[in-house]
Amino acid sequence: MGLSDIYIAAVYAGFLVIGLTAPFAFTLGYVWVDTFYPQFLSTLVAQVPSALIMGIAAMVGYIVLDRRSPPPSSGYAALTLALAAWMTLSNTWAVFPDSAWSAWDWSFKTVIFAAFLTLVIRSRVQIEAFLQVFLFSAAVHTLSVGAKTIISGSGYGRHLDIVESDAGLFESSYLAGASIALIPIILYLRKHSLLIPRSKFRDIGYFGLIGASIFAAMGTYARTALVGFVVVGAFLFLHSRRKILFLVCAALIAGGVIARTADTWGDRIETTADYDTEDSALGRLLVWQWTINFAAQNPLGGGFDAYVTDRIEFPGVDGRPGQVIYGKAFHNSYIEVLGEQGFPGLIMFVALQATSLWYLWRIGWRTRKQPHLQWVRDLSGTLMTSLLTIMACGCFIDIAYHAFVWYLMVLPVCLKNYMDRVEGLERGVGAMPWMASRTGRPEAFVRAGAAR
Repeated sequence: MGLSDIYIAAVYAGFLVIGLTAPFAFTLGYVWVDTFYPQFLSTLVAQVPSALIMGIAAMVGYIVLDRRSPPPSSGYAALTLALAAWMTLSNTWAVFPDSAWSAWDWSFKTVIFAAFLTLVIRSRVQIEAFLQVFLFSAAVHTLSVGAKTIISGSGYGRHLDIVESDAGLFESSYLAGASIALIPIILYLRKHSLLIPRSKFRDIGYFGLIGASIFAAMGTYARTALVGFVVVGAFLFLHSRRKILFLVCAALIAGGVIARTADTWGDRIETTADYDTEDSALGRLLVWQWTINFAAQNPLGGGFDAYVTDRIEFPGVDGRPGQVIYGKAFHNSYIEVLGEQGFPGLIMFVALQATSLWYLWRIGWRTRKQPHLQWVRDLSGTLMTSLLTIMACGCFIDIAYHAFVWYLMVLPVCLKNYMDRVEGLERGVGAMPWMASRTGRPEAFVRAGAAR
């Protein structure tokens, strides 16, 4: 047992202790566990069900200690719970029950906690605290992979994260998409953070995280990174006030990264065109075709891990017999949901994402002429960019039930609930006593843009 074990265990215990006086810290603790993965890094934390303990503490803490001014009932939360219920029901007829319930266990917890978050995150400080913990928890992965890429140039198939595993963000394609989706969030926090005072050191730190995210994404050599960079680059360009300067900086950064990783990237991209290999683009198309045919015969889905029953046959080349692959992963979040939860599950999943995007668009429209809510408008654009990025990356990796995706889906709901309360205060109706009491005057409170 080393100092790192003790330190990580102390951080875990710190969330539990602070949560006794500030119940929201329990929720932050769960986000930290769900993103940082301390159970992989500390033998002390690994000896207890860390996620279960923190999750129960978060829910009990909210019910017992933090029920002031709860948000109104949310149709979004109801639909999320309906999807969780359907995931459970569809698993009763899983085609491969041996592993289906194991996959259901962590997927169900992710969806349930997403519904719970719509109740807990209610103010600007809580939203930012969530983003900060979310960012710095993921940063342990981006910093490790990014630094090793800069030093060694990396290489496809090499594990550069702090733990050699394919679980969660340790998996290269997932980490690539997540790293890029974090970039807009980092830029937002640099501009609007209340919890970390503005200083040159803060700016340097955030810019360092952006650099680490870029190199981490490229260092994975996952083709998903190219998709993510296109989406983020397009949105940042459209929102930039200095478009020429943005293009120059983007070109310089791209040149530096490519110079460090170009040779291996060239070899990696060539595999896309290999006609008869499992890792080719054709392999993905064939498994998607198999899943669509499977869903046509099983419209209610095949339960978790339904892909293990697939049989993918590559056509022969130059007179050689074709290759046959069994149990090829979905490589697409939407195809994943279709194959496992059927058409009902896919409809609910897409509806949740579409609703999140609609909320963000509406928030941007509602705040366009309210300079005191500029941080809300900027955050809506930030979350839309990050969510669309991870959705685009999800078209090539099966991450439908991963926490990173669901956090980006549920934060727009929390931001909408906040806006509803702010507009209620501005109209002088539905004002929450605890919100007004901070300043004595609701209108001054809203104009300050705090709602802390």
